[in-house]
Amino acid sequence: MVDWKARIMTGILAALALLGLLVAVHVGAMITPTGTVYSWNPAALAGAFLLRDAPWPPAATWTAFAAMIIVVALFAFIMAKQAHWATRKRNNKALAHMATTRQSAVLRKKARAKEATHLHPTAGHLPPGERVGVLVGHRSRWIYQGWRDLGVYVFGTGRGKTSGLVIRHMIEAPGAAIMTSNKVDGVRETLAGRAGRGTSFIFDPNRIYRRAAHPDFVFNPLDYIHSAADARELAAIFEASTRKASDRGGDSQFDTAGRDMLAYFFLAAALEHEPLSQVFAWLARAEGHIPEQILRQHGKKGPASTIEGILGWPDKTKGSVYATAQRMASALADDDLLAWTDTPGIRSFDPAQFIRSSDTLILLSKDGEGSGGAILTALVRTICKTAEHAAQNNGGRLGVPLVMELDECANIVRWPELPSVYSYYGSMGIILNAYFQSRAQAIDAFGKDGWQTLWDAAANRVYGGGSGDEDFLRALAALIGDHDEVTYGSSTSRDGHTSTSTNTRKVNTLDIAALGSLPEWRAVLFTSKCRPVMVNTIPWFRDETLKAAINHPTRATAVTAAAEAEPQESDPEEVDTEEIDTEELGTGEVATRG
Repeated sequence: MVDWKARIMTGILAALALLGLLVAVHVGAMITPTGTVYSWNPAALAGAFLLRDAPWPPAATWTAFAAMIIVVALFAFIMAKQAHWATRKRNNKALAHMATTRQSAVLRKKARAKEATHLHPTAGHLPPGERVGVLVGHRSRWIYQGWRDLGVYVFGTGRGKTSGLVIRHMIEAPGAAIMTSNKVDGVRETLAGRAGRGTSFIFDPNRIYRRAAHPDFVFNPLDYIHSAADARELAAIFEASTRKASDRGGDSQFDTAGRDMLAYFFLAAALEHEPLSQVFAWLARAEGHIPEQILRQHGKKGPASTIEGILGWPDKTKGSVYATAQRMASALADDDLLAWTDTPGIRSFDPAQFIRSSDTLILLSKDGEGSGGAILTALVRTICKTAEHAAQNNGGRLGVPLVMELDECANIVRWPELPSVYSYYGSMGIILNAYFQSRAQAIDAFGKDGWQTLWDAAANRVYGGGSGDEDFLRALAALIGDHDEVTYGSSTSRDGHTSTSTNTRKVNTLDIAALGSLPEWRAVLFTSKCRPVMVNTIPWFRDETLKAAINHPTRATAVTAAAEAEPQESDPEEVDTEEIDTEELGTGEVATRG
């Protein structure tokens, strides 16, 4: 079988090489003239050198070498672009079998704006929703995530989730906005883009972004423990921050008992207004009798009896429980981290005030044991619970949506309750977006069932490429669906009679290979409102409106100040490479609250 594609590419390479040689000879003759006129006709030029002994221009030697380098580089570029165009062609062909422009109208500006007005009638100039990307083939038709939709985003490493989505959602958030991360990416841009809209708070115990040694603010999770249930949830967060889901299934006796011990030590400390350091001291010194007495004095009979029972176990078993609880609370041995929970003279973070504001909260922490992940997650939980109560007191929904961008969610926001709250937080106006690099990463953090609950409950599921998980890609291909492909054939019999045939078969609209190699800034959005939609995410540096907001000269000072801030004392009284058309966006969509 003739490989016409290979022959064509070989021909292109030969033509480029010949052209490069011709140019090299003429340029060389201009630099070092020989008195001979050289033809641009390749055959005539070859005859002049071979038959008439025409002199070779000395400079043509190195110009020919340079020309060959350029030819090889140009050919490599053509090959790379050809592969890119082939991928784009395959992806774009799939558009005919995905959501049509009319079907996707339910996700676009007009429909989303109407929905936003209905959901938040008192919010003022509320954007239609959170922008995800523009429809492929349409430069200004944005697809929006609505103000009652929660999102799960799976983007492989280097696929632009922070530049194309997180920063945009933070800057365009209409009210309070929260961003989590384990690296500096997006922090400067978010702070600059939101400068002048409320107060900025940066939780950064590992000094990922801030250079100051002192805390920016203090938050003590014990202040928000009002019941044994609250204490157990906080203990579960500490446990999750120090263990992977894949590690569970060991000795459930010690895991359960250790978690209960930690929980009720938290409760005892909260009742006596003790600092978190006291909890670790009780564990390290095996002083369980002290929190037991405190619990009894406050009438907490059940928790007190639980501690009493553990203390009555054999010394070896009891020691294992203490060791388990100590492991879960290992972060509390870090004095620098504890400074963020209790430092005199530093401003306090008030979740109730925050959710009613246009403030910005950046939460940064490294991964692993002993990091600030547990305190960070406890703060996320406290804000969410506070927002829940505020929504319930406001007829079931916040007046202005609360935006929470949980970037690097699997690494630093290991909140066991997260999958379950996805089923109802959207109805309250608490908008969560969780970002993962792969399905495996999410399963490692929340378990297989937890991931599936999270994925299924999300009204907005976005895949941005970069995954090598065949099972996951196969499931996505099934969600996108298949279509009929018609093939035609012909055959000739011995007597010269020709017959034709038509065959129809089912094929995936996007197969595993196409999903695994999506072009840069390309994503597929899955929603219950219509068939899957293919979009181009637009990074902030290709959006003139966002770029102007981030790079505004007067905002550089605010960003630098946030990184180098002195302690603030508490108040004693208190994409696709195309540039986008921003005409549809307008500056009014970056709404602020008075």
